[in-house]
Amino acid sequence: MQKLNKTTLAVAVAICLGTSMPTLAKNVAGTLTTQSGVSVTDVKVTIENTQTGLVREAVSNDGDFRFPLLPAGTYKLTAEKSGYKTTTQENINVGLSGTVSVDLILQDDNVETIQVVGTAISAVDLTSTSTGIRVDSFTLDKVPVPRDLTGVALLTPGATQGDTAFGNVASIGGASAAENAYYINGLNITNFRTGVGSSNPPFEMYDSFEVKTGGYSAEFGRVTGSVINAKTKSGTNEFKWGVNVFWEPDALREDRPSVRRPGSDLFLIDNTKDENEFAEMNIWASGAIIEDKLFFYGLYNPRSDVFDFNGSQTQSGDDIIQQINKQEDTDAFWATTIDWFINDSNILKVTAFSDESELVTSNYQSVNGAPAVDTNGVRIPDATGVIKEGGINYIVEYTSVINDYFSLSALYGVNETDRTTSSDLDANPAVYRRFDSNGAFVKSGNFANFSVAVGDDKREVIRLDGDLYLDDHSIRFGIDSETLTANANTINSGGAYYLIYIDDETDPANPEPYQVRRRTYSAGGEFESNNFAYYIQDEWQATDNLVINMGLRNDSFENKNGAGDSFVKLDNNWALRLGAAYDINGDGDSKVWFSYGRYFLPVAANTNIRLSGAETYIQEYKTFTGLADAALDIPNFDGTQTQATQVFADGDVPSPDEIVDTSLDAMYSDEFILGYKFKLNDEWSMAVQGTYRELATTIEDVAIDFGLNKYLEREFGASCTECSGFHYYVLTNPGTDLTITTDPDANTDGPLPLATYTIPASDLNYPESIRKYAAVDVNVTKAWDGKWFLDATYTWSHSWGNNEGYIRSDNGQDDAGLTTLFDQPGLLDGANGNLPNDRRHSLKVFGSYAFTEDFNLGMNLRWSSGRPKNAFGYHPTDAFAREYQSESFFAQGVPSPRGSRGTTSSVLSIDLTASYDIAINEDYDLTLRADVFNLLNTDTITEVNEIYDDEAADTALGVIPDINPNYGKPTAWQTPRSVRFSASLRF
Repeated sequence: MQKLNKTTLAVAVAICLGTSMPTLAKNVAGTLTTQSGVSVTDVKVTIENTQTGLVREAVSNDGDFRFPLLPAGTYKLTAEKSGYKTTTQENINVGLSGTVSVDLILQDDNVETIQVVGTAISAVDLTSTSTGIRVDSFTLDKVPVPRDLTGVALLTPGATQGDTAFGNVASIGGASAAENAYYINGLNITNFRTGVGSSNPPFEMYDSFEVKTGGYSAEFGRVTGSVINAKTKSGTNEFKWGVNVFWEPDALREDRPSVRRPGSDLFLIDNTKDENEFAEMNIWASGAIIEDKLFFYGLYNPRSDVFDFNGSQTQSGDDIIQQINKQEDTDAFWATTIDWFINDSNILKVTAFSDESELVTSNYQSVNGAPAVDTNGVRIPDATGVIKEGGINYIVEYTSVINDYFSLSALYGVNETDRTTSSDLDANPAVYRRFDSNGAFVKSGNFANFSVAVGDDKREVIRLDGDLYLDDHSIRFGIDSETLTANANTINSGGAYYLIYIDDETDPANPEPYQVRRRTYSAGGEFESNNFAYYIQDEWQATDNLVINMGLRNDSFENKNGAGDSFVKLDNNWALRLGAAYDINGDGDSKVWFSYGRYFLPVAANTNIRLSGAETYIQEYKTFTGLADAALDIPNFDGTQTQATQVFADGDVPSPDEIVDTSLDAMYSDEFILGYKFKLNDEWSMAVQGTYRELATTIEDVAIDFGLNKYLEREFGASCTECSGFHYYVLTNPGTDLTITTDPDANTDGPLPLATYTIPASDLNYPESIRKYAAVDVNVTKAWDGKWFLDATYTWSHSWGNNEGYIRSDNGQDDAGLTTLFDQPGLLDGANGNLPNDRRHSLKVFGSYAFTEDFNLGMNLRWSSGRPKNAFGYHPTDAFAREYQSESFFAQGVPSPRGSRGTTSSVLSIDLTASYDIAINEDYDLTLRADVFNLLNTDTITEVNEIYDDEAADTALGVIPDINPNYGKPTAWQTPRSVRFSASLRF
């Protein structure tokens, strides 16, 4: 019986095993036996990187061999011993993680030397208990995939496209789109301010990807969704260079549907004149600076992305008003890697890339199809602005193989992102007009950016990892430290945002302003967070048929306010990782496995900025009395007050003891996976996998005014003078007792002292946060045989509870951990149900067929059932929840539980690619390619307006609001058909 993790190569038979898409790994290990299965000792085993010349040797004393921490590439393995023929295995592909396992059978000297050439990798990875997919350059060359990390992630079972408010970033395994982690060459490049997305390196620099959806080892943390782990290209001994061009013409891009206003020909959503054209070029070179020693890869990536789009239309008297918008990004990216093979055991790798960009925005007001003019008939200038993103990023990694039993690696990296939004009109306030008849918001002021922001984010990472090999144990351990710095200064353009309410129902021909809302918002400071972890992971070959993976990770999180004081400190969060894989028949053709994992998520830097910074957030309402500046449509603000002033933040830096529950626990998720995978034959394999995930603890800010006052009146017989309903927003675990230190009398001589108070959960009246996810995946894979391959997965899944997670799709809010959902107890009434990322059924099929050696056709099909729909309105009995307007699970005062309004329609998208390789001569290759996305141009509605109660209504308790005329109208569709042409020339 052979060991579980080996793939037997019967080298006595001169045939190639059925090949498959290369499996990625970073270790190569195996056994050496005779034909009768007896271990052969004292064998010299040599592994050579056929691209860089790296050579490592080992002598097998017990019939086993291992080569750890190999740089990515293609390797040749050779075994030599006196009295036996030399045995060679070629085309061993090493990439991101895992182990390539090779069993070599040595032949007596009287048998001819035999060389086996082929990718000798089992379709069943018998040591792994993690789940997900691996995508390499082979797949990207054969299958139509958008050139971004989300496009790669969406190939994964259990991944669904997130809300458009978050840029359609993938939601994976029931987690919100803000709970994934993104790595490149070991550096975390995740957006640590909100958790949504990551840095945007030039896509051409990527070589391969792993999307880990579950069961990942203790090496990975700070994630409750999925890990997207990428490796970049590197140079080899062979000098190469090339150029490619990608072009997505607007002429071949279809428009999304448009939506008319109720009872009108005016556009609520006008997509009729959208124009979007994208083009990029990649100029690259790679090779050896010193043969076998020093290698380089360099890439220059000029880009052009232009997008024109129109705003909604509204009517003022006889005039039809519309905003015309344009965005343009023409900044070039670049990337480079340097690999120095100091010797065969010590390697230094440096990676650097830039994704710095300036998105230039402009817009103008159109009146009856022509640019608006001032009172003198002169065209009002376009409002222009600049949004700066990205930064310079670099990674330095050192790897040392100390001996056959111990290896060490160290990494230092910096990830930077600019977050500046500015324009030459930033002194002008933001002004919109809201029309009662249709709820339309129409820009009327002359401003470019709603909010002006100056800031940047910087992550510094230090990692130290060791690998120890003891008999049947492969032990990995290490430390992982991050220092995160967020500089953030944000204010409304012109210092205020005015919303003018227009009555266009009483006399439609003469619409009249009647009310003004002024919102004042500002926040700023420099905020630091520190994340530290240490871990140990053991892969134990317990028996010939059983591998046990055991890991333990300890995470600590610290967040500081603008004064540099710690306001969140969550230490010693222990995460167990446990898995087992069993080779059922002992032949390496099937396995059953299970895994359990606990995963912690840190507090986002956005919480530092908003909760612990000097934030001002005030809304005031007054009657309209005229315009202070007619040219900028700035209203007077001296009328009679019409609604209560809402002070959500007063500009003071709060005491940490007053804004954070001292009994706060870190946010974490528990996961259980059970699976079975088996080979049908040398080319086909099948897997069935079940997953259950539960978000066990959540961190959110909650308003405690009502509960605190109730507690104080009962326990101390005195009321809280500070409890306005919106004063105390405290970071806590919803549904638990809460402890803060405060003076409920606002430092006056009242009866309540400055003290520590513990408010029972029963007084606060918040339910526990609930998010559960269950899924069953059925996968069938046909390995590449030189002609075609196929990967097909059906997934049944269910995501339910009262909380989506870190962010909230219901209202498009990316305030990670600070969404409105838990702001008032009444907002949770009816919140339990099917969550926004619930897609009950999905099917993913991708593959490729080579008609000839040069002509390839690839396909990527995705189908999923629809998204749950809701109806949000005013709370009929909770006055505090009602102040949030249509955010409660009520429709005209009647309960409307989460997800109870059906679902959107199922979505089908079929993408095709065709490529043709042309060998110009021995030194020049040209590939021409066309990718068609959404071939059938299906335009299924993916999101709808879920605001049921008209927010222009009287907010007094007992008043039944009108129905929002735009309720149920589409707000988003699947991406329409587009075509991407490319030409790649390689030298």
